[in-house]
Amino acid sequence: DGIGRLLVESIEKRDYPITQACVLIVALSYVLVNLLTDSLYRFADPRVKFAS
Repeated sequence: DGIGRLLVESIEKRDYPITQACVLIVALSYVLVNLLTDSLYRFADPRVKFAS
């Protein structure tokens, strides 16, 4: 009943545009969660410095 089921069904039906959209959404979610975690970690521990 979510994006996982939609992804599985689109793979079974060979609906490539839906499959690509689902993979893109999952990948963007992963990147955004990691970015948010890194940002919160920086504010929680001021000793952490990001290399530029």
